[in-house]
Amino acid sequence: MSGRNPVTLETGYERKKFGHGWDDTDGDCQNSRAEALIASSTSRVRFSDPRRCRVASGRWISPFTGQVIQNASDIDIDHVVPLKWAWEHGAKDWSEAKRETFANDMNNLWSVELSLNRQKGAKGPEHWLPPQGQCQYVSRFVRLIKTYNLRPSSNQLQHYKRLLARHC
Repeated sequence: MSGRNPVTLETGYERKKFGHGWDDTDGDCQNSRAEALIASSTSRVRFSDPRRCRVASGRWISPFTGQVIQNASDIDIDHVVPLKWAWEHGAKDWSEAKRETFANDMNNLWSVELSLNRQKGAKGPEHWLPPQGQCQYVSRFVRLIKTYNLRPSSNQLQHYKRLLARHC
């Protein structure tokens, strides 16, 4: 095998099936990562280039920890509902356009610490919860799976209900 992940081969998931990176749908040179950073900053952002395409700094409060982050390079943009999770729960049946919309939906994008986004990976709330803000995270996750008609198992749905009851 050519070093490919066997799980990926089993499910057919590939990141590129959700578009080729961060989209710039309005053509203003700010891709959805930059727009997520701009939208979630609690102060005016500073840009690293004169065209104002790349965000350099701002003030973000992580929904996962409550920590303030000021350097954009210390932030990952998290897909609240991970793309691989979505693929395995119905997105594989969507059109390419719908998958790209989902991957760039501002409601599904959160500015969080690099380390926590990497720790979370492709896990849903049944396998990972942030250190803080569990109610907000699980609520948003459930709202997104309903909005996009994703199909978690009945066990997963019951688990989400228990998490909401415990944390909200």
